[in-house]
Amino acid sequence: MSENNGFDRAETEDAATASTRPNLVISVQPHSQDSSRVELPVLTRDWQTNLRGQFIPVHGLDFLIGATSLLIQQTVELNDIASKIDSENRYIIRVPNGETLYIGSEASSARQRCLCGSGRAFAMHLHDNTRQEALVLHRRLASASCLCPCRLQEMKVVMPPGEYVGRVEQQWTWLVPLYLVRGAADEVLYLIEGPARVRRSALQLAEFKILSGDSLREVGKISHGWDRELVSFTTLVELPDTAALPKHKALVLAAAFLLEYTYFEKSKRSCGLCC
Repeated sequence: MSENNGFDRAETEDAATASTRPNLVISVQPHSQDSSRVELPVLTRDWQTNLRGQFIPVHGLDFLIGATSLLIQQTVELNDIASKIDSENRYIIRVPNGETLYIGSEASSARQRCLCGSGRAFAMHLHDNTRQEALVLHRRLASASCLCPCRLQEMKVVMPPGEYVGRVEQQWTWLVPLYLVRGAADEVLYLIEGPARVRRSALQLAEFKILSGDSLREVGKISHGWDRELVSFTTLVELPDTAALPKHKALVLAAAFLLEYTYFEKSKRSCGLCC
């Protein structure tokens, strides 16, 4: 009889302990250790973004999903203000009135910056919000003048670790600036057409139309002008509709950078070949 009372007493103590034990709720899911991407910090305060929503992208090009327009703003370098030689440019690419998508950094030689000015060759590295390299834009040293039709402007787009996305190439014309945006299979995706101007300096505040591959309809535009909110000159890119692939939008962004250096940027020095 005493053994049964001891057993009942032990069950009563276990039940009392279980009733006072807090309920454990799993609120954090385990993360896979195979991913090499850095987690994206999401800020939900004053959130203004595109239609892609708040998610961690698989690749840097996924930031362009749902984007309808981009704003390219050049950062001010103090040594560029004090010196007569252009420095390597830095850019911020963001959604208008929204978050920053990419940070662009130029890599070029000091000799070409001194002799060729804005006509220099360079490699533009674009890093996304996860600090990963999303795109590399390669511009060759070439002429933008109709007097030198043998080697015109060209910009190649590569996605790390080395995937070829496409290129932007200038067409030889007398008055109307014309560029072709070609995909990885060298197919023509878009045409970019500027206004008819004799002097390239007159195109610094111009608007370039983005036409479809058959040049029958306008699907976007690239313009350069004064932004009162940022108190600086910015390049606005109105991308094709949201159905366009992120790689195609990346090519349009590369075309905007090519126009930025060819027409929009006023270099301190320039050589005759690259003018």
